[in-house]
Amino acid sequence: MRVRIWALPLLLMFVVLRTDYLKPKKYHKPVRNLFYMASQLVVRSAPSPVQAPAEPSDTIEYYGNTKGAQGTVAVLSLNGEVYTVREGEVLGKKYRVVKIYSDRVILLNEKSNKKITVRIKEG
Repeated sequence: MRVRIWALPLLLMFVVLRTDYLKPKKYHKPVRNLFYMASQLVVRSAPSPVQAPAEPSDTIEYYGNTKGAQGTVAVLSLNGEVYTVREGEVLGKKYRVVKIYSDRVILLNEKSNKKITVRIKEG
């Protein structure tokens, strides 16, 4: 079999191309951009069936206090209604007055059992 001179480069190119198919291919691990993926996610949360409806937050303001024969009386406003209360009394069926100071009042939320500090309203 005689190979012509002009066909030799074509034959070599064909052999090189065919040997590329036989080489094992290297695995390239894909690179993930976490920030891109996080921006593409849509988070949807279904309300849990046990979740209670959110209560509107109460607005409590402390105007001051005065000392009388039966103890210190504080003047508080709960959602626009004005109350005069002493230590231990209940404010609006929800808050119990724990302690009255000259610059603040400490209330106890009887439903959640959390203490709330209300500072005196300036102005």
